[in-house]
Amino acid sequence: MRRSFKLLILTILTVFAISVFAELKVTLQSDTVVIGGKLPITVEVTGKDGKAAQFTLKAKLNFGGFDKPEVLTKGLTGNGKLVLNYLAPKKAGEVKITFTAETTDKSIFTQEVSIKVTEKDESEFSEQLKAQIDSFRGSVAIKKFNKKTWESITKNTVIQEGDEVLTLEKSYVVIKFPDGSMTKITENTQVLFEKLRVSKEGKILVSIVIQKGGTYNIVQKMMAGSSFEVKAGSVTAGVRGTEFGVENIDDKPVIKVWSGEVFAFFGNDFVLPVTAGQTLIYQLGTELVQDISQLFDSTTLEPLKELMPEVEKMFEETPEKPEKQEEKPSTTREGQQPQPQPELQPKAYIPPLGVETAIKDNQKYIVYSISPEFTIGPVTLGIGLTAYATEVGGTLYYGIPSENPSTDIINMITINHVALNLGNLYLRYGNMPPISLGMGFSVRDYFKPYAKSFDTKISFGSFALFLHIPYELTKLWIPEIVQSDSVIAGEVELKSAVFGMDLGIAALYDTKVTNENTKPTVDDTPINLSLSTFLRYPLLNNFYLGLEVGSQWLADMSKFGIGAFAGLSGKIGIADIIIGGYGTWNGFRPFHFGRIYTVQKLKNELPTLDNVETSFGFLAGLSFYHDIVTGRFYIYGDFSGDMDALGEFRITIPQIGAVAGLFIYGYYFDQTPFSNGEFFDSDTISFLRITYPIMERNLVAGIVYNWDGTKWVQSVYIGSEISW
Repeated sequence: MRRSFKLLILTILTVFAISVFAELKVTLQSDTVVIGGKLPITVEVTGKDGKAAQFTLKAKLNFGGFDKPEVLTKGLTGNGKLVLNYLAPKKAGEVKITFTAETTDKSIFTQEVSIKVTEKDESEFSEQLKAQIDSFRGSVAIKKFNKKTWESITKNTVIQEGDEVLTLEKSYVVIKFPDGSMTKITENTQVLFEKLRVSKEGKILVSIVIQKGGTYNIVQKMMAGSSFEVKAGSVTAGVRGTEFGVENIDDKPVIKVWSGEVFAFFGNDFVLPVTAGQTLIYQLGTELVQDISQLFDSTTLEPLKELMPEVEKMFEETPEKPEKQEEKPSTTREGQQPQPQPELQPKAYIPPLGVETAIKDNQKYIVYSISPEFTIGPVTLGIGLTAYATEVGGTLYYGIPSENPSTDIINMITINHVALNLGNLYLRYGNMPPISLGMGFSVRDYFKPYAKSFDTKISFGSFALFLHIPYELTKLWIPEIVQSDSVIAGEVELKSAVFGMDLGIAALYDTKVTNENTKPTVDDTPINLSLSTFLRYPLLNNFYLGLEVGSQWLADMSKFGIGAFAGLSGKIGIADIIIGGYGTWNGFRPFHFGRIYTVQKLKNELPTLDNVETSFGFLAGLSFYHDIVTGRFYIYGDFSGDMDALGEFRITIPQIGAVAGLFIYGYYFDQTPFSNGEFFDSDTISFLRITYPIMERNLVAGIVYNWDGTKWVQSVYIGSEISW
C-alpha cells in the first residue's frame, strides 16, 4: 500500500514537472495578414529540464500554406526554435492552425492559433496602367475591352485592362510594363489582361489570365504593395520580382521558376511555394481540391531542366531560312535607299476543325465541330458550331447527335463547355469526366463516351459535396435538354471528422438498366444502386490507409450484396498505387460500376449479384501519368483464382524531324485473365489504335485493331485524340 502511494506521488510530481518546464510556445508577429501576404511565425519548444529541446513540428490548417510546406507532411526538425512564414490564401476569413511538436523523448505538445486574413485594399490603384508592345513576330491579334472584333497589332498598340491578345502558330509578342517588367506571350496562346493598374506612388497591379498556351515573365523588383500575377486554370502564380514561366496546355497548369520565388495559389484556398530551379505541375487542371493533403496528391514538383535564356536573347527567334530563289539583278540605283517592305498582317483566326466518330444509343455518327473556348473571370465558356451525319456524304444535321435530328441551321450553335469557379462553388457542364466514389471499391473510373453532364463541387470548411447529373443541351432552338446517361452519382465528405480521418458517404443510381442488359442467368435482375461509406487517414506525404464499406442493390430491391475493402493508396513518383484486401457477402461485385460498365450494358452482358455467399480476395493496381506515356492497370479477384484484369494506356510519340509523331492507344478487359495460359480469349474486350496527327490532336487518322474473341480485326479510324 505504501509503495503504491509513493508511485502515485512520483507520477504526480513528474506530470507537474513536465507541465512546469516542458512547453510549446507559438508566437505570431501579428494576428492578421492581408490576402496573398506572409506572416512570420516562431515556434519554440522547451524540454522537461527547461532547456531548448530537439523536436519535429507538424501543422494542420483549413486554408493557406507555409513557405516550408514539409511542416504539413513529414514535418520539420528544429532545435529549440523554428521560424516559418504563413502564406495567406486569396480569400478572407479565420484560419485555424494546429501545431504538434514531438520531442526526442516522445513528449508531444499541441497548440492551436488563429489568424485573421483580411481583404486587400486595391482602391489606391486608381489609375490605368498602359503596357507597350516591345516586339512581335508572325500573326498576333488584339481584342480591345468591350469590343467584339480582333484586330492586328502594331508596334504602336497600347495594352490596357480588359484587352485580350492572341498569337497563332510560329508567332509571339513581347509586352513591356512601365517598371521594366516584360511578358513574352508564346505561340498558340490567348491571354486576358484582367488587371492593369498603377497607384500614384508607382505601385503596380498586374493580373494576366492564360486561357490557353503559355508566357515567359521577367518581373523587376517591385515596390512594397505591388502585385504581379499570372493565372492558368485554377492556379495563380504570384511574384515580387523573379523570372518564371506559366503554361496552360490541355487544361494542365505548369509553373517554371528560374530565379526568385513564386507562390502558387490553388483556387482561393491553398498556397504552395515554388523556388528557383523547380517546375510545378498541377494534375487536376481546372478542378479544385478540398484539403491540403489532396493538393499534395495532385501536385508534382520536379527539377527544372530547361535553362533560362540570356535576357538579351530571350525574345529573339531564329529566322526561318527562305526557299532558295533564282537571283535577280538589283533594280536599285547606286545611292538610292531600298523602299521599306510592308509589315506582314496576321491572318484571321479560325479555331481548328474537329472531326470524330461517336456512338450514341447504338448509332454511329460522324461529328464535325469548331469549338473555341473563352475565359472571363471565373467563367469559362466553350461555344461551338457542330454538325453530324450518319455516314460520309450523308444528310447533315445540326447540333449534338440526338434521337430527334434537326435541319435548322441555328442549332449548329452548341454550348460545348461551361464552367463557373467561385472558389467554394465549382459548376461544370461538358464532356463527362471519369467518376470514382469513396475508395473506388464499388465505383471506380465510371465513364460514358460522348456524353455530357453537369458536375458540381461545393465546399464550406470541412464539408464537401459532389453531384454528377447526366443531362445535355442538344438544341438551342427549340431548346432540348435530354438525359445523356442513366447514371446519377453523388458524394458527401467531412474532413478530419473521426480521429483525424475523413468520413464520407457516396451513392450511384442507374435509372435505366433492365433485365435485357444482363447476362442470361437464373436471376438476371441487374444491379442499379450502390451505397457506401468510407474513412481515409494520411500515413505519409501522399500515402493513405483507407476503409470502404459498400452495398449493391438489385433493381427490384429483392437482394443486396455487401463488400468491405481496406488497404493502402497513394503516389510514388509518377505512379498512383492501390493495394489491399476485401471481403464480399451475398454476391457483391468489386469495381462493378467501372470503365467497362457502359460497354457491358450496351452488349447486354452486365453481371449481376452472383451466388457466392462469402468471398475474400485482393486487388492491386496502378495509374501512371507522364507527358509521353499515361495508363492504368488493375487486377483483382478471390484467392481461388477467379480474377478480373483491366488496363489501358496512351503513348504520345513527339515530332522527330519530318515525322509528325504518333498516338498509340490500347485497352484491355478480361474476366478470365491468364485462363489456360492465354492472355486473349473469347471474353476479352481489347483494341489497339495507332493514329497519325493531321491537325494535331483535333483530327487524326490511322488504324484500329479490335479483338473479336478469336482474332484481331483491322479497321480505319478518323477522329480526335483530345479525350483520354
